[in-house]
Amino acid sequence: MRLHRLFWLVCLLLAVTVLVLSAHIVALEWERADRATRGLEAIERLRHMLVAAEMASRERGPSNGLMGDITPGGDAVRLARLDEARARTDAAFSTLQQALDASGHRRDDVSAAVREAARDLSAGRGEISRIALQPRSERRADDIKAAIGRMFQVIEDLSPGLMHLMNEAQAAYPRASDALSGARLAAELREQAGRLGSQFTVALTARQPLRDSERTEIERLRGRVEQLRQLLVQRTAAAPERTAVHGATQRMLVRYFGSAMPFVEALTVRGRSDGEYDIDAAGFAARYVPDMDAIIELRDVLLEQALTEARVGAAEARTALVWISGGGLAALGLLGLTLWVVHHRVVRPLEETTELIVAIACGDLERTVPVPRHRDEVADVLKAIGVLRENSVARRALEDERQRLVEQLRDQSNTDFLTGLPNRRGFFTLAERHLPNLQRHGYPVAIALFDIDHFKQVNDSWGHAVGDVVLGEVARCCQQHSRRGDVIARYGGEEFILLMPHCDLASATAQAERLRVAIESTVMQAGDAGGLKVTASFGVAECLLEDDTLDPVIARADACLYRAKREGRNRVVAQDGA
Repeated sequence: MRLHRLFWLVCLLLAVTVLVLSAHIVALEWERADRATRGLEAIERLRHMLVAAEMASRERGPSNGLMGDITPGGDAVRLARLDEARARTDAAFSTLQQALDASGHRRDDVSAAVREAARDLSAGRGEISRIALQPRSERRADDIKAAIGRMFQVIEDLSPGLMHLMNEAQAAYPRASDALSGARLAAELREQAGRLGSQFTVALTARQPLRDSERTEIERLRGRVEQLRQLLVQRTAAAPERTAVHGATQRMLVRYFGSAMPFVEALTVRGRSDGEYDIDAAGFAARYVPDMDAIIELRDVLLEQALTEARVGAAEARTALVWISGGGLAALGLLGLTLWVVHHRVVRPLEETTELIVAIACGDLERTVPVPRHRDEVADVLKAIGVLRENSVARRALEDERQRLVEQLRDQSNTDFLTGLPNRRGFFTLAERHLPNLQRHGYPVAIALFDIDHFKQVNDSWGHAVGDVVLGEVARCCQQHSRRGDVIARYGGEEFILLMPHCDLASATAQAERLRVAIESTVMQAGDAGGLKVTASFGVAECLLEDDTLDPVIARADACLYRAKREGRNRVVAQDGA
């Protein structure tokens, strides 16, 4: 085994060993950091979902007040409150959808649940607006109940998505499970409390006692609210005093259960008797809804606790990842430095010397001879190699210059100096290079032969200098309006030829017509001639299967060109079949 291979094999084994160990440790920390980040993002999405559900629940308050208003359509103040509530709901739904789109939930069940909730929300709003426009005496209790039920359905639609996001957040960051569960219970308590308040809307609007179904539902909801209270108290009981969670829990117990619930109980007693209420639906919402804010406060405190834990966990994981990654890089760097010293002082001089000799022997003269680093035998060899390389470079430069001159002469012999286009020889060189391949694959090929009409008169009237300008302008016009891949050349005198690969006779005729129109439309500034215009006549022919060369095709195109001249010039004539 050669020395450099043995050296790199040892380097590879050492590097792989260190790299695998470092990568394994870094991967574990990366997974931990990624899990913490995903947990933080999942909690944020859950928060957006809870806020959207809260805003939809809050919208029921002014909606119920509008349906219970005496004035058809509602007064300006209540309409403004409802519009504000709807705007908050729409903003919350928009924020939620943006968060879902950003996280890749665009096509899953969560987005479907949000879209379904938005549809029910829109339908419920329409029902509420329709009922509010009716006179109070014509508002049917069943219609009001149905509208309220449609608003309830919005929350039901969001429930599957809410559970999905809850499970996702708990799975991504289990340490925040207790706080997240408490936040979900608080959100459900807010919803059930809102539904409890909505049970009085029909009775307050119609000024009638509570119906049996409403009484039953009120008792059921009161039981559910009490059950959620007990679960929340148990969940937050472990929170130390003077913490945000403990304080929010106490405020919820005082405001909602100490103030709002007795108010509901008193209204329930009145609804079971004569139905003579001293408050309407809007007044009920104004009295009842603010006390429910304490529940939302507890929910937000629990969510913030979960977010704080997730942020701390993510920060710790990122810090650990940085330190471990840095340590791994430092170990790799130290190993690399050691190997570099060995390679630089021992292996590299011998390897470079060998490579230079082999490269020069193979004709590779681009290699730069390194400057000797030490006064030793290797330095003497490098100096000798440098002299050998300089002699070889000089010899190759002479050969390259000779080849460049040969190619320049060949290009000049194939190019028309006046127009810059290929001349007849250059055209046939290019055409014969492409034609066999096109015919082998069955692609259509067409030839257009054209010349400038009355060009001799231009020379006789304005001089050959103007004629040269006209030839150049026609050439530039053809280059500008030809297709990519077409070969345009000066065929001789005022005559030009155009090879059109992948082009049947009809397409070639159309392309020739475009060139004819372009030439006719070009105004040429040619000295004393001023704005001079010329026309051209075209003959078009298609290459047939029996055509082994371009000569018969050009002959047919030339015949068509003469037909075009006989028929009056400034026209395109194609062979029969176009």
